[in-house]
Amino acid sequence: MSTPPDIAERHARVLARLTELGLALAEQTFTDAQAAETPAERVEAVKAFHTISRSVRQSVALEAKLVRQQAQDLRDAERAALTGPPRKPGGVELSKRIGAVRDAVTRVIWHEAEDEDYAEWLEEQLRDELTSACQRDNFCAEPLDDHIARLCLEMGLPEDAAHNWRDLPAPPDPDDDEPTADDAISPPPRDEAPEPDPPSSA
Repeated sequence: MSTPPDIAERHARVLARLTELGLALAEQTFTDAQAAETPAERVEAVKAFHTISRSVRQSVALEAKLVRQQAQDLRDAERAALTGPPRKPGGVELSKRIGAVRDAVTRVIWHEAEDEDYAEWLEEQLRDELTSACQRDNFCAEPLDDHIARLCLEMGLPEDAAHNWRDLPAPPDPDDDEPTADDAISPPPRDEAPEPDPPSSA
């Protein structure tokens, strides 16, 4: 959790002051220990020195922790400023992403599906997913390859195929199964009527 700047600044001032006072006391007890006239006085001064020295070390450690926390808060703020809320993609960007994802995942589907019926069922699932997901603001937020790999994994398709989708052949064109004008079945030729015999001369 980040600390408000004004409170963090006040904490820093308090810790700095405690460190200064503790250091001054530690120096004084050290002097007292050196000037002690009896062993008992020296022992008491040494005990006080160790106690105060420990307090100084704790204050220094807390200062260092506060500095680290402030640096972390600054990094978090900079990261949040750079990323910000998800940017809603424009129509062109959205159309390109939908087309790219559909093409890639469809390649994986037709490469991995056991039969045509299963492939068509997976394609229908993909269409439903894209129709729903493209309405979210973060639809284009993740890299294209990550988007493709995630969808493939969610649909139970192999991860290696998802990563190598560019090397897979294009799926069959459904229009190829429909007869075209050139492929239309022509009616059988009609039998030509026999030419009449030339009239016989009388």
